[in-house]
This record gives sequence, structure tokens and C-alpha cells, in this order.
Amino acid sequence: MRPLIVITAGAAMAAAGYWWLKNSQRPLVPVAINSAPNQNTSIPVNSGSSPSYADLGFLDIFSTDSFEDIIFNRVSNAPTVQTPYLYPEPQTPAPRTEVGNNMLPPKGIRNNNPLNVEKGENWQGMTGNDGRFVIFQTPFYGIRAAARILKNYRDKYGLNTVNGIIKRWAPPSDNNPTQKYADFVANKAGVQVNQVIPAQYYTRVVSAMIHFENGYNPYDQSTINTAVAAGFE
Repeated sequence: MRPLIVITAGAAMAAAGYWWLKNSQRPLVPVAINSAPNQNTSIPVNSGSSPSYADLGFLDIFSTDSFEDIIFNRVSNAPTVQTPYLYPEPQTPAPRTEVGNNMLPPKGIRNNNPLNVEKGENWQGMTGNDGRFVIFQTPFYGIRAAARILKNYRDKYGLNTVNGIIKRWAPPSDNNPTQKYADFVANKAGVQVNQVIPAQYYTRVVSAMIHFENGYNPYDQSTINTAVAAGFE
């Protein structure tokens, strides 16, 4: 079957070549191919009409290597190029302070105090304050102090839900987005805003609070787990 098709293709190409050679030396006379039968179809060159020409472009397939591919329905082995995402997934931008040509991380991260514990207590690992917030030696001590406050909220004041904690931690009277804060923490921690927080979920709550306070959470979960456990001792 394949040799027959190739021979047929060659014959068609030869016929097309012969037709071209035969007519290439003749003066071109436009011929209308859509005229009615039994009429003189010759159109004067200076008549101003726009003649239609016979389209022989279909013969181009015989002069390319794709003819056999069309006949045999071959599939190209060329690799498929993956189209990249037009819109990459958005990432939460970290709020930073510009100083000259440098971008500083948020104050809570710089102070090793990612939940922005305020001064007033002699916290373990404290090295000073910036006027309002404590500066800690390492993030461990800053997270530990915040966890100890959450433990006091639970044990002394009965604040054991995300809603109760955030209303005291970031009250609306200080122009805080309290409800937005609470909804964010509850959603990220996987609890309801008014649900009693299980003991094993406090590490999730602290992680979510760090994220909201700073715009992102740069700490690995093992660091947070260890510091929260120390704060709840």
C-alpha cells in the first residue's frame, strides 16, 4: 500500500510540474472560474474587474515530508511544551521596613518576639526592649513567653477559645482588626473561633498568631512546638 501511495504522490507531483512548465511561457490571461455556463469567460485585462484564479495551493502537500504523515496518520514525537501558569499562586507578603537600600524584617522578627509581647515582666531570655515590646535573646524565648501568657489566659481567666484569646490579646479598643485576627487564627489552626482549644492545638494557634502578627511565619514547627511546651510547663 505504501509504495503505491508514494508512486501516486510522485505522479501527481510530475503532473503538476508538467502543467507549470507548459504554461509558464504563455502570457497570463485571467480566467473567471465562477461564471455561468455557455458564456465567454474571458475578462478583458483593462475592464477593472477582479477575476478569481484557480487555487492550486493544495499541491503543496506533495512537496513536503508531511504527505506520508497525513496519509498514514502519524503522530509527532516532538516533546510537548508545558505552558507556564499565567498567574502564579500569590504569596503572603511580609511587611518590611525600608532603611536605605535594605529591607528589614518586621519588628517582631527582629526582636525575636514574633507575637509582640509587651514589656512589663522580667521574662526569661529577655535582653531589653524597644520602648514598648520586649527584645529576646532568641525566638525560642519570645515564643515561650507568648505561650506562658496563653496558659495564664486559660488557667486564670478562662479564656480558652480563639475568640476569647484574641479579644484580650489585640482588643478592638486599640484599633486592632480583632475579628479579622480571630477568624484568621481559627481558620489556620483548624478550629472554630468559639471552640474550646484542645491542648495539642495550642502550637497551631501560636503558629497562626505569628503569621498574622508579622505577615508570615519564618520558624520551623519543631522550634514552635518546643517553645510552646516550655511555656505551658
